[in-house]
Amino acid sequence: MRAVLITTIFSIAAAGTAAAADTGVIHARTVDLYQEQSNPGESLDAFVVRIAPRAVEASKTARATVCGQLEGSGPYLVKVKTDGFLSTCDLPKTAQPYVLVNGTAVDVRENYFSQVNWQRPGYLVTPWSVKYQDGWQKRPRTVR
Repeated sequence: MRAVLITTIFSIAAAGTAAAADTGVIHARTVDLYQEQSNPGESLDAFVVRIAPRAVEASKTARATVCGQLEGSGPYLVKVKTDGFLSTCDLPKTAQPYVLVNGTAVDVRENYFSQVNWQRPGYLVTPWSVKYQDGWQKRPRTVR
């Protein structure tokens, strides 16, 4: 009986490790997932709304928050990455806007900007909405 229990526990632990390895995500190590580029003439808001479903799925697959800094002034580019953490994703300290995606959120109470992310313009993408805040007024607006 003890051997069956030990084997079962080992199997469960190995399955969890294999599932985490499938995504290539290791906590505290940055993993580049993919990049997106805007279409010609596409506004920044429209670009973020368009890429939001794929970003939410990437967050769910990684079982972590994903993020990226928005680059350019049109066309726009974002390189989506994760650090493997559920509630945070490290962004460079620049004035460029960012996209932070919490696809693992399970409650609408997680649909808000953190104190750290209030300090610069950016987008928050959750399963419920896409929000933008400018980093100054602390009044997010819902984009979608």
